[in-house]
Amino acid sequence: MICKLLNGHNFDKLRVEVNVDVSKKYINVSKHKRILIPVIIETINLYVNEVRLNEDDEIFVVTEFFKSLAQQGEFPMFTCSCGNFGCGGFYIKVNYKNQCVLWETEQATYGKFLFSRNNIRLVALELIKELAEFNGLRKENGLKPFHDIDSYIANLDIFLNPNRQSD
Repeated sequence: MICKLLNGHNFDKLRVEVNVDVSKKYINVSKHKRILIPVIIETINLYVNEVRLNEDDEIFVVTEFFKSLAQQGEFPMFTCSCGNFGCGGFYIKVNYKNQCVLWETEQATYGKFLFSRNNIRLVALELIKELAEFNGLRKENGLKPFHDIDSYIANLDIFLNPNRQSD
């Protein structure tokens, strides 16, 4: 029904951009001793039809995106850059049927976006690839991996399963 509700609407194009910054900084380990530690920061931006979705520097919440692949509903997919959702985050309501995925948001500059399942699949695969590399970079620098790639893959498998129940 979702595709029929927006009949005549061309699919929107979702694209992801992942940037990684690697540096080092000194931290104090005692009153008289400092050590140099690696600092690795990732920035993820989503673009819909080449317009950045998180235009006010909200932070894209990767775990919520992957949860939205396993079930429909409303997800806090963007949070304020301070880390507090209530400060400036926003929800994305996700519905899917057949080959369509509908995102709705109450952000003032946004509304409804209709994506093909294939577009969402490609974005998820790109994210998994980039985030696995990010985890590897963290390991190389003696830091713990940050992303649970296995759970992301499991949620993508649910999304791709043609026998999955849909509303």
